[in-house]
Amino acid sequence: VVTVCVTIVATYFMLNAEDYRWQWTSFLAGASSSLYVYFYAIYYFFFKTKMYGMFQTTFYFGYMALFSIGLGIMCGTFGFVGTSMFVRKIYSTVKID
Repeated sequence: VVTVCVTIVATYFMLNAEDYRWQWTSFLAGASSSLYVYFYAIYYFFFKTKMYGMFQTTFYFGYMALFSIGLGIMCGTFGFVGTSMFVRKIYSTVKID
């Protein structure tokens, strides 16, 4: 719900600035939360865990990259679908005479 609301607000500001290329921006605004998750995973690895070695490091960062990519695709899709419904709704109420 938060992701959809954030992407709707970002798209609304874009449409107010008369920039109508909102599709990729809405997807990337939703997917940007996965960058935060991956950066936090890097911080967590270096400052909170006691892991060392090549295999532990490779598996940790590999699985966290896969998780972050999946989270980015999921949140980006939710943001795009929610924003698409919002844009259709606001443009369906416009009266052209």
